[in-house]
Amino acid sequence: MAEYLILDGYNIIGALERYRTSATGGLDESRERLVNDALKAAGWTGRRVIVVFDAHGSPEPEREEVRAGGAVRLIFSARGQSADDVIERLLSRLEGFATVYSGDFALQRTVLARGARRATPREFQALLDELPAVTRTPERPLRSRVVDRLSPETSRRLEEIRRRTYED
Repeated sequence: MAEYLILDGYNIIGALERYRTSATGGLDESRERLVNDALKAAGWTGRRVIVVFDAHGSPEPEREEVRAGGAVRLIFSARGQSADDVIERLLSRLEGFATVYSGDFALQRTVLARGARRATPREFQALLDELPAVTRTPERPLRSRVVDRLSPETSRRLEEIRRRTYED
């Protein structure tokens, strides 16, 4: 079963210093840096990555771009739709386990209600921070996280337990 990382594009750009326009030179450059990082994350995790950008004010219809043979999909929302709307729709359609990276609390609640895992932009940064160490010194043991070694079913069950504990 497929596993997905879904990135709330502009939310991540606004939350992390590495994507701020003051660091990149402009919004196009920030967006491209995030897409390049998504490509690295796809290669690193073996998961499909979907980056959703909010084109709420654009007169264009929703559009998609595929990168790296489908490892990364970019989705630009249609006029009148937010990235959150697109992510919610994706969660109801995707077959497999998804982790959504966003700092938007309302979206995080929806993600949990749909049975997916939520993660913050800082957690995406932490994932990226692991990449260079492996690239520079491949013989060095990999820093792994327990969640990366769990099956999707086990992750889902633990997430249910966590939610029940949080709600009590």
